Amino acid sequence: MHLHTARQARDAVSASGRMPVFVFKHSTQCGLSARAIREFRTFAAGQAPGLAYCQVDVIEFRAASDALETLSLVRHESPQVLAWLDGECLWHASHGGIKAAALAEQAQRLRDRAERDQ
Repeated sequence: MHLHTARQARDAVSASGRMPVFVFKHSTQCGLSARAIREFRTFAAGQAPGLAYCQVDVIEFRAASDALETLSLVRHESPQVLAWLDGECLWHASHGGIKAAALAEQAQRLRDRAERDQ
């Protein structure tokens, strides 16, 4: 799902009450972001159901990007991934830290936490 508005960003965070939500903040004008989005897509393609994936193109949809920064309390960077559960940003990575394996590890941790909290 692509996030275009601050409202959609808030809705994505709200959805993390039901399942982990991963948001990729993408700069369409950055070569490093192009590499990172490939890692994000590889991660998303290899995951079992039960996770939500969102993308915001930060230059084109600044309001959504700014809302995520405010909600997460994590300084904006791009590329950046924010991982949410129960309305809280519990993990984030940027630039070279965005690797499919690291995302998969965090996804499992969030799934485990969600199961414990139920």
